Amino acid sequence: MAQIIYNVAMSLDGFISPPDESSSWIVPDRSIDFQALYTRFDVFLMGRKTYDAISAAGEHNLLREIPRDRVFVISRTLQHAEHPKITIIQDSYVALLQQWKDKGLNVWVMGGGWLAAQCLNAGLLTSIEVAVMPVVLGGGFKVLDGLARSTSLQLLDVKKLASSGIVMITYKVGAMQHDTWAIL
Repeated sequence: MAQIIYNVAMSLDGFISPPDESSSWIVPDRSIDFQALYTRFDVFLMGRKTYDAISAAGEHNLLREIPRDRVFVISRTLQHAEHPKITIIQDSYVALLQQWKDKGLNVWVMGGGWLAAQCLNAGLLTSIEVAVMPVVLGGGFKVLDGLARSTSLQLLDVKKLASSGIVMITYKVGAMQHDTWAIL
């Protein structure tokens, strides 16, 4: 079964990036095997700002070795000739995600709270994986920005990375139904 997963690093106060869009706040942890993480996915979809941040990692950018037809960046400003190792799309990314899902492909929606919110609004996300950093940013870009509806989540896993204090949380999207809410 195809998986459309929003996998993202988030500060404790719910931001995926500070206003200056830097990534220096993300706590490193050597126990995270990014190579194994990347092999879980057939396709990578991200916005331009996420792509810029990943590209800035230089030789540590694991996406640089992934074929062009598997890395898609949503942008109205990037030029194909200047970025031959990625596929640039401007519109219709929700329809493209649906096609990938129908084909049984596993997709990593990387960063971009607006992108993840649009995927959630369209009912395409199957799970949300959040690496909660032991950092408070106080402002910036929200983990989900522009939600049009509420969605229930089912907690699948919680893991604390002892050396860094990062908490890895995995939720299945739309898995729980709430008939009533109790007020304590």
